[in-house]
Amino acid sequence: MVDADVLRCANCGGPLHAADRRCSHCHVPVSSVRCGHCFHMNAAASLHCGGCGRELGLEPVGDPSKASCPVCRQPLAAFVEARGTVFDCGQCAGQFVEHALLVQLLEERRGLGRVAPTRPAAKGLGEQVVRYRPCALCPDLMQRKNFGGTSGVVVDVCSRHGVWFDADELPRVLAFVENGGLERAERRREEELYEARVQQRIVEVAHYADASTLELDAAARGLHTFVSQLLRSR
Repeated sequence: MVDADVLRCANCGGPLHAADRRCSHCHVPVSSVRCGHCFHMNAAASLHCGGCGRELGLEPVGDPSKASCPVCRQPLAAFVEARGTVFDCGQCAGQFVEHALLVQLLEERRGLGRVAPTRPAAKGLGEQVVRYRPCALCPDLMQRKNFGGTSGVVVDVCSRHGVWFDADELPRVLAFVENGGLERAERRREEELYEARVQQRIVEVAHYADASTLELDAAARGLHTFVSQLLRSR
């Protein structure tokens, strides 16, 4: 794979990243290859996808669509799959993925993560200005969510149509899933629910317990029994 650090624009010689669609210095379109599995854009000389690691084969070709980029307001190209469509912006490299297709992509990465060595997930890009954007397929404003609760990738979600990923966010999400991020998030939610139940029980016991030693002892025994049952059920 070509190292992203040594990529240069053929027009002005400026530095490029593998997924860049245009040179940030002279704004000339950059020759690149799209992965047919995760739809990540790669440098033209790449042999394997920088997003999912698979060997690059025939590049899928997008169709014109009526969908509009939430960032650039430009028409998006549509890449139609059996389970849904990816809409891609050739200007800012953002991608809008319909829910059903996104579920398929995530399940594929979860399965791959169980049988293949995982790669380090890409790091976050730091704090960004919060902007609520319209859906690519409807005028509703999308909700911003930290994918998986712990990925550090904040995506824009339309509850009806799909999820918008800024440039390079979809590969980062797929890497997070492949490295067991969803499983860790699920365990964390279970632990938080468990702690909430324990705290609620403590509040209930404290509320009903009276000042008398007898009632306090009974409350303590009840709390101990409850916590023991929870621990056995985990």
